[in-house]
Amino acid sequence: MGLAAPANASTLAATSARSQSDSGSADLSLSMLGHGGYRVRGSGYEANRVHVWIVNVSRSRAVNEYYVGTQRGNFTIRGDGLQCGRSYKAVSYSRGDGWVSSSKVPFDCHS
Repeated sequence: MGLAAPANASTLAATSARSQSDSGSADLSLSMLGHGGYRVRGSGYEANRVHVWIVNVSRSRAVNEYYVGTQRGNFTIRGDGLQCGRSYKAVSYSRGDGWVSSSKVPFDCHS
């Protein structure tokens, strides 16, 4: 039932420094919370279920993956385990919204 990420999903996610969406209505943001924690917020999604990856842009590699349900087109994910000194981005895919990516966010070890 799940969607598999294409082999180049991590590389694709690392190519844009600004938020982008295939459909234009969905928005995705990534915020660092300190000590390796993060929050991903999605809004304006048409799909009821969204596949989300957290991508280490510094290494072009997905480090976490989630399937989330939306509530009125919105969702929030909280996680941890990110490494200092790296940059990350959130990337999502759903049939109704296509590919959506957040801006690249550096994780500063001193924050």
